[in-house]
Amino acid sequence: MPKSFNDLPTPVQGLIFVVLAVALAAGTFWYYVLPLNDQRTRLDKDVSKLKAENDKNEAFRQQQTEYLNRIAQLEKQLETLRSIVPDEQATDEFMRSVFAAGLSSNVNIRTFNPRPQVVRDFYIEIPFSLRLDGTYYGLLNFFDRLAHQQRIVSVSGLSLGGPEGGGMGSYTVYPSETVGANCMLITYFNKPLAAAPPPPPKKK
Repeated sequence: MPKSFNDLPTPVQGLIFVVLAVALAAGTFWYYVLPLNDQRTRLDKDVSKLKAENDKNEAFRQQQTEYLNRIAQLEKQLETLRSIVPDEQATDEFMRSVFAAGLSSNVNIRTFNPRPQVVRDFYIEIPFSLRLDGTYYGLLNFFDRLAHQQRIVSVSGLSLGGPEGGGMGSYTVYPSETVGANCMLITYFNKPLAAAPPPPPKKK
């Protein structure tokens, strides 16, 4: 019976070295490599989870940018609509624009009378009765200028005739004036929103 490792046959010594090497490798794998592999697996799951959350946040940011751009576009549209159909009557400003159109078209506005307002569901009509005189092409130019104003203006009840015998007060009709017109000019403004009802009184 061998008394020491050196007394063992060489094949047995080699086998022992192989077993020790395998055992050492198994121990190293068990105590070092396997925990690292588990940690790597957990890290991979965490990375995947963070990537999914990041993709979700990125999609939300893109949607947020789209929503903000859409809101900005709607605000511009609302501003344009408010200039076309304002929230206030702005009658003085409207009258100045009409008289400026008449002056630019060589059309005399002899009468400009306000009529009772007409309340609709979402807006209010402001009608004015007008008496005009000038040339035929001057009247065409006048109505064309009104049609291209930023604020909406409509014309109804248009009747043409001679330049004399219409309007209020005394004025001179010049030979160059060949036609007179009566019409109703209508502009609009938004109907004010109804005030919210007051809250009910608190019970004592």
